[in-house]
Amino acid sequence: MTTGTTDKAVEATTDAAQSVLETAKSAEKDVLDAVDSAQDAVGEVTPVPTEFKSVTSPTDIKKRLDWGEPALTIIDVRDRDAFNQERIMGAIAMPMSDLANTAKQSLEFDRDIYVYGDGDSATSSAAMKLHDAGFKKVSAIQGGLAGWKAIGGPVEGQGQGPSLYESNKRSVLDQ
Repeated sequence: MTTGTTDKAVEATTDAAQSVLETAKSAEKDVLDAVDSAQDAVGEVTPVPTEFKSVTSPTDIKKRLDWGEPALTIIDVRDRDAFNQERIMGAIAMPMSDLANTAKQSLEFDRDIYVYGDGDSATSSAAMKLHDAGFKKVSAIQGGLAGWKAIGGPVEGQGQGPSLYESNKRSVLDQ
């Protein structure tokens, strides 16, 4: 009789263990599904940069800046007067005449560099100069400043309304 009782106890224990195992498998599946959902949500919130291209649309750069992604430089190769008048916000001036030397002194060779000039031809020439100088990631901004402004990208410079100096000068004169 003890054999029958032992067999029943073993069978009950086996059934209980099987039930626990099935519950654990179900819980594991629920956890893995929750992790997948979280990763999907995080993927939507956290943008992943696209592959670096030799020509970049203003929209792609604006998205990257809107993300707050660091480690990129925008170079304006137009003359100083054009740069002072109006430029992509945050761009630095490096006139074409001394572009390679100035960039070598100022920038890391593996930095992401976006360049624009007076037109697509000047922009392409500037990108080639930088690439030939050893910079690994150089991209021409398609459409330059005009393309940037067409998508509503922020610009700065003297052509953007009265300067702080002009505003203060007017307020002093009005008194």
